[in-house]
Amino acid sequence: MFRSKYIFETKRTKFFRYFKNTLFVLTTFLLIYLLLGISFIRFSDDQRKFTEKALFNNPPDLIVVFTGGKGRIQTAFEKSFEFKQPHIFITGVYSKLTVEQILKQYQHIDTIDPNSFEIDYEAHNTIENVISTLRYIKQNSNLKKVMVISSDYHIMRIKHIINTIKLNTNAIFFFYGIPTDFKKIWNIKMLYIEVYKFLKTWIFLTLWGVE
Repeated sequence: MFRSKYIFETKRTKFFRYFKNTLFVLTTFLLIYLLLGISFIRFSDDQRKFTEKALFNNPPDLIVVFTGGKGRIQTAFEKSFEFKQPHIFITGVYSKLTVEQILKQYQHIDTIDPNSFEIDYEAHNTIENVISTLRYIKQNSNLKKVMVISSDYHIMRIKHIINTIKLNTNAIFFFYGIPTDFKKIWNIKMLYIEVYKFLKTWIFLTLWGVE
């Protein structure tokens, strides 16, 4: 930080000193924020590669989709075909949407078994998505391998919440982040909003000691 070099400082000198200090703090903050955002994407890439390797010729028992981002449900259906249709659990769905309405929005409708997936209407945020997922798995003890699908920038927060809450499940989780096009300004904004949400969630879970 820049400190005064003089005992008596003019208003002009003080202004520029404050300005430089403010600029330094903002630049440092933005740099840290940038590095965190990049780390989120690299983390998701590593998780996706690990998942693809671990589940190759070894399909999951359940595919979970956290709604809220473009392409998530479509990717879940594609992975379901790839893995010979394991069960799909879609959490955080708008209350007025039915299974039939969801199916009509996506390709390959004739090959999708409506009985192969279920919808959760209760969750309204990521923590509730995780809680609903863990409760569902606990109610279906045969589900041992779970593949979680969401946007790439969302994966780190999901994994942290799952590892923190647990709810006494023995299921093994694998994470598949859908790559985001960061050439679009909106997606860059979503990434940095996610950094804020992750920090907020981390503080919440730490202070409240969620188990």
